[in-house]
Amino acid sequence: MNRRYSFALASVLLFICLVCVLGLIANAFNIIALENAVKNISVMICVLSGYFAAFFCGIGLQNREKAQNLMKKFLFALFVFYLVLLIDFTLINNGYGRDILSVFDPDRSSFRRYLKESTNFIPFATVKLFIKGYVHHNLSWADTAVNLLGNFAFFMPVPFFLCILKMLILLFLCISCVEFLQVVFMTGSCDIDDLILNLSGAMLFYFVICRSGVSKILTKLTFGVWK
Repeated sequence: MNRRYSFALASVLLFICLVCVLGLIANAFNIIALENAVKNISVMICVLSGYFAAFFCGIGLQNREKAQNLMKKFLFALFVFYLVLLIDFTLINNGYGRDILSVFDPDRSSFRRYLKESTNFIPFATVKLFIKGYVHHNLSWADTAVNLLGNFAFFMPVPFFLCILKMLILLFLCISCVEFLQVVFMTGSCDIDDLILNLSGAMLFYFVICRSGVSKILTKLTFGVWK
């Protein structure tokens, strides 16, 4: 691809990425209100446009070492962005029933009420509850998917960023820490089914990206950063 066209395309994609980021920031500070579906789409567009902006810019550089350094910087920025989303999704986002400020509630019974109503330590109890709710038309497909498929998929990116470490232990500690923080701040729900789904999704993704064919593709797409 012509170097000029590569940089031009990268600039357009970077602009799209920045627009999405600004929209998400404005939503976080209540400047504008975005539905969860719109917010999720904005996040996907932001990630994809950001990656392809870095990719086409790397092609335009026509230097493997410079392209690799650029991709490393993008992946680091992407990891930070993912951590911010993780904190928002699990601890802050009111749209998903999170309220981190509830920890400052002066009512001493709040913590006991949280433990009674928003915790579960029986494996698959919540999964069964959501499936039954959907089957009996008490819950919509969207609510069921967000709670089950969302938990299954949300920790999937972690293996990509931490693939060279002891994956299972790190994932378990990471997810357990999130569930613990939800109890501490009395936000969301501390549920062992969340732990099971989070861990299952992340490990499935890990095994997929470690396949030789997939790994080769990722190596090419990241200019050798992924190996």
